[in-house]
Amino acid sequence: MIHVANRSGHRADILRSREEGEGMSLQELIDKDAIEQVYVRYCEIVDSKSFDRMDEVFTEDCVGDYSQALGPGVISPNRASLIASMHANLGPQSSCGTTHHNVLNFRIGVDGDEARAKVHYYAVHRGRGAQEGALYSMWGQYADELRRTPAGWRVARRVYTVALTEGPAAVVAG
Repeated sequence: MIHVANRSGHRADILRSREEGEGMSLQELIDKDAIEQVYVRYCEIVDSKSFDRMDEVFTEDCVGDYSQALGPGVISPNRASLIASMHANLGPQSSCGTTHHNVLNFRIGVDGDEARAKVHYYAVHRGRGAQEGALYSMWGQYADELRRTPAGWRVARRVYTVALTEGPAAVVAG
């Protein structure tokens, strides 16, 4: 547990975890912060359209389940497939121009070198070409399994769900 003195000098307990109210270890805090940074990096990579840098986010053998969002059986079997899909749907030859991805409401559980995370996202996509002037927005959740690698935490499995959308999906349809 971390104790902080507030302005009046009274001690305030600011970190509690789990049902028992136990304090979090320093390593748990470090791991949770590192995992949150994976999601921030994901947003930066997507918004800069630097998709080939997804090795900073996903393991080579990552599996992405996009069935709920894109239809039954839409599975990305590895990182290379995921990157190819991003180039096709969000890249320079697609109908998608500028994007802005945000992540929030991090729920992260770490167990040694493995972790599970549920993270909400909000993404806005501006259309171009035939979709010029259109905006497509999405709200949903990443439900991920992460693995600690020599390069840091990486997503090994993702279940991608969409809760709400607004605008024409054709903006991100390649």
